[in-house]
Amino acid sequence: MQKKDWKAEFKKLTYSKGSDALKMEITPYRDWRILTILSFVGLVLAGSYNVYVMIQINRDSFYVAPPKSAGVAKFNEEGLAKVITSIDEKATNFEKAITEIRATVDPSL
Repeated sequence: MQKKDWKAEFKKLTYSKGSDALKMEITPYRDWRILTILSFVGLVLAGSYNVYVMIQINRDSFYVAPPKSAGVAKFNEEGLAKVITSIDEKATNFEKAITEIRATVDPSL
């Protein structure tokens, strides 16, 4: 079996009909050929990635959660006390704002 000359294949891909390679002319055949091949390669890569993700999800190995420890969870009493005092302060401030009469300043004066 012969080895494939990838440099020659790449030159075939970038070769344009009827123009000088050293002149930077517009070559639509070459440009569309490159664009089509790159688009096809992108579609194949995206499709293969989607198939890989689908297979991993079906095996239940894509989203792996670490096992939880069987120990007893410790209750944080200090944190609970802080939250309760904060809620009580907000409730008193709210009641104070409802009952307090505020003098509004007239901006037209």
